[in-house]
Amino acid sequence: MSKKYELLNMPIYVGETYQNGMSLYRVEGREDDCLRPSLHLRRLKDGWEIDVVGAALYLTDRGVELKWDYSKNGRFVPMDDAG
Repeated sequence: MSKKYELLNMPIYVGETYQNGMSLYRVEGREDDCLRPSLHLRRLKDGWEIDVVGAALYLTDRGVELKWDYSKNGRFVPMDDAG
């Protein structure tokens, strides 16, 4: 049985924190210059940073979650180097 998610017509804000699965991600920046806009995210528990494409907010069985089509440029950034 597939899970059903409801796409929400809500903006995603830089500086805000959103849930994805069991993790929390803070939106560090947004890049709108390319064909598909991307967001730069930082996972709060360990400093993992990624760029995600096709991000949107969905209503799931866990509440509102940030979901995306794919990610790229993943890397760990030491917590001391966080902006």
